[in-house]
Amino acid sequence: MTRPAERSGSGRAVAAACGAIAIWSLNAGAGGAVLSELTVLQVLALQFGGAFLALAVSRAVRRRRVGTRTRGVPRARVIAIGVVGLTGTIALQYLAFATAPLVAANAIAYAWPLMAAAWTALATGARGSRTPLGLALIGFAGVALLFAARGSGGPAGSAPLVGYVAALGSAFAMAGYTLAAGRSRARTSDLLIVGSGVGAVGAVPAAVLEGAPWSPVWAMALALGIGVAMLAVGYGLWTSAMAHPAGARLAPAAYATPLLSTAFLLATGQRLAPLGLVGCALIVVCAAGVVLDALCDAGSRRGYPHLDAGRGDVRFRGS
Repeated sequence: MTRPAERSGSGRAVAAACGAIAIWSLNAGAGGAVLSELTVLQVLALQFGGAFLALAVSRAVRRRRVGTRTRGVPRARVIAIGVVGLTGTIALQYLAFATAPLVAANAIAYAWPLMAAAWTALATGARGSRTPLGLALIGFAGVALLFAARGSGGPAGSAPLVGYVAALGSAFAMAGYTLAAGRSRARTSDLLIVGSGVGAVGAVPAAVLEGAPWSPVWAMALALGIGVAMLAVGYGLWTSAMAHPAGARLAPAAYATPLLSTAFLLATGQRLAPLGLVGCALIVVCAAGVVLDALCDAGSRRGYPHLDAGRGDVRFRGS
């Protein structure tokens, strides 16, 4: 029989997971708004800088409260995972948001679950891996349709190729991060603070040297808030959810992010050529199929090491 305290804790875990997914799903819409006023380098400087400060302050407060010792410099592998997976993912993602139609850039960047599922299926070679591999191949056809939509006229007809390539690079970086982070057993807080710190060190001087005006204030505040919300608050909520015993069952819910973010962009007036919309639909539907296949795996998560959610630490990222 489930105790009231356990039911309450499970409810809080679900609420925390839903909060994190909601924040990540608004990323593209909010990013498009700030990129209409600020340059890519300015947005990245504010995002990485705000996230790094928030994470550093949070770590200092937590260590002072619980009296834990400060650990040494993160290992080279942790630094590499944080830089490639977080700095690279976000930088390429926002370059894509700035140079390609938001719906297309968002859908391609969020094809990373399909890449992770395909890699896992090929690596394991298990019979049960055929379904996610098949879904991944169909999803990749959706990515190809989005690239093809560039030459079909409409909103994407004049978009430069660099935005689409950047979105694809962001997806590869995120898939690599997801798989590598789960195997490294590194603490998510270490990966986040390394990734945001390196991003700030690179983006802040570059944005200052760029010489673009830092205005309006609302755009600067929103860019700063995106970084804090996406990396600090979003991951804080997700970590809290994953720390609960039900966290392993909640982990695949992060795959809902591409569905919600795409729906939000379309609802707010973003447009794409019909061929591109078909591509978006294939990516979103196949990502949902990967979720259902994972959830139907009898709770064992065999063949899905990228869904490994540790107690008090995140082995899965949805942003």
